[in-house]
Amino acid sequence: MALSTNKFSETEAEGSRKIRISKEPDERRQEIVETALELFSEKGYENTTIQDIAERMNVSPGLCYRYFKSKTDIFAATSEFYAIQAVEQMKIPISQDIPAVEKLNLVINRMFDFSVSHHEFESRYNECSSIRAILLDDVAYQWMSVMIPIIEQGMIENTFSCKNATRTAQFLISGLIHTFHAEMPEENAKEYMQSFFDFTQDMLVRVLGIKID
Repeated sequence: MALSTNKFSETEAEGSRKIRISKEPDERRQEIVETALELFSEKGYENTTIQDIAERMNVSPGLCYRYFKSKTDIFAATSEFYAIQAVEQMKIPISQDIPAVEKLNLVINRMFDFSVSHHEFESRYNECSSIRAILLDDVAYQWMSVMIPIIEQGMIENTFSCKNATRTAQFLISGLIHTFHAEMPEENAKEYMQSFFDFTQDMLVRVLGIKID
């Protein structure tokens, strides 16, 4: 039986020879993004260099530049990847047999659990505000698409008291998601998230007119 062999390529980096396994372009690009996510979380955007990312991957910086023109491009791709993960959490199917209030609690808890589990990156998210604003708008739009049917269900069940589900969702989600990130501290992010979670629950009760037994 013949043994399978790995294909290797060699690159020169600052006088030292590094060995890396050849990977498909999409796989290598994703590796750069996920490595950058780790480093941006640990060190922040300003304190992370492309050299840092390359060293963590054990490749030359030139390989990173094959896929991204600059660190800003890497941060944009990293933020997009993070936003996609957040949206996937929101869109996990929910049983249609449960009341709207329970669905609402489930979606809110999923979002905050996801944020807390990535609090290091969340606390550094303000460092590139122009990229952040674009991606937060997209996350807010995706979140609204999940929330509108829940609000409509609550109106039918007479547990939510509002006149327009779409406008209410826009008002709530856009306001909450941008305020959440605008006030995010670099230190004690978890504590901030818990306090904002409590604030969000209070706002949902008030804006939706949720009837609590």
